[in-house]
Amino acid sequence: MKSSYNLNSIEKIELMVPDNIDSLTNNNLNKEKKPLSKFSYKKLKLIPSFIIKKFYKILPGIIKDILFWSSVIHKSPSSKFFAKTKYDELRSILDIKVSSLTLLGVPNNLKEEVSNTFRSGFYTFNLLNLSDLDTLFGEVVSYSNPSHAGARPYFKDGRNEKIEDSFSAYYDFSNEDNQRITTFILNNLDKGFNHHLSSLAGYRCKLDEISFSLAIVYGENSNSEMHQDTYASIAKGFIYLQDITEKDAPFEYLEGSYIDAAFRSSQTNKAVINGDPDSTTSTRLRGKDLDDAINQYPLISFTGKKGLFVLANTSGYHRKGPHNSSKPRITLNFEIKRRGLFSKLLINLVAIIKFKLLKK
Repeated sequence: MKSSYNLNSIEKIELMVPDNIDSLTNNNLNKEKKPLSKFSYKKLKLIPSFIIKKFYKILPGIIKDILFWSSVIHKSPSSKFFAKTKYDELRSILDIKVSSLTLLGVPNNLKEEVSNTFRSGFYTFNLLNLSDLDTLFGEVVSYSNPSHAGARPYFKDGRNEKIEDSFSAYYDFSNEDNQRITTFILNNLDKGFNHHLSSLAGYRCKLDEISFSLAIVYGENSNSEMHQDTYASIAKGFIYLQDITEKDAPFEYLEGSYIDAAFRSSQTNKAVINGDPDSTTSTRLRGKDLDDAINQYPLISFTGKKGLFVLANTSGYHRKGPHNSSKPRITLNFEIKRRGLFSKLLINLVAIIKFKLLKK
């Protein structure tokens, strides 16, 4: 067994869970914040979005469906009236069509590979020598206040029954550390990466100005259920910081579920009509619906060595796999900025024009 002096940051965190979890959650609760830190320029830019979300919450369901049909915050129909129509399927189809425009700006030598990424809903490769980032993983636990990031210690079935031995903590890195992580990853990417990323995000984008978090998960939580995040394409990244086997809660995905708008919308509509308490956030698959989906779409379980990098379009169905290990799962996570339908369309059209001009 290694001496504690010889352990890297991830190995030290592994030793804290589950017996010393308090040391991972209470470090900063009483730490004084710098007086002006809350008024950063980045946070000021979030004010309009905050106001829109507050306004959105108070509107009647049918008004939300009319005014916010193309918005990323309107994840599913809010009224049973629209849930009984083709409303969600049509806007999902439209999002798929707009997102597919990213393929028109892909060089011929990458077109087949990136098209496969778009259809399957994911892309993977391996990063080497993550030891360069080890000190950052150890430091973020001491300076960042953790959040649950949606991974709650219960299933979203309306019962709110606490799952025993469930632990989820997401630590956000500082701006400086985010830049260091981004620089490291960019130095290890191949030239085609941004095309794969764009196909999953649904608009032409690149890995830049990304905010990362260190995710420490132990046991089961609300993300253990098969679910989609919203109707529109979203790109999320997961980098394994340990070797992950089928026992270690690997990320799992229903391949091809994203491009089946009829399937996804039927599940969402059913949840709204039946009054599922989670229908307004992210639709869950349970029981026979889950069995049927797994029979229809290949269930991909992403196991692999430390450094495995998984990109996924999480509007397709996915989950945290079963956790049957004595150690926590630790990953480096990020999400590409979500864009509305019209914003995606404009970005993609401009990117296509630039691509055609440069090609000539």
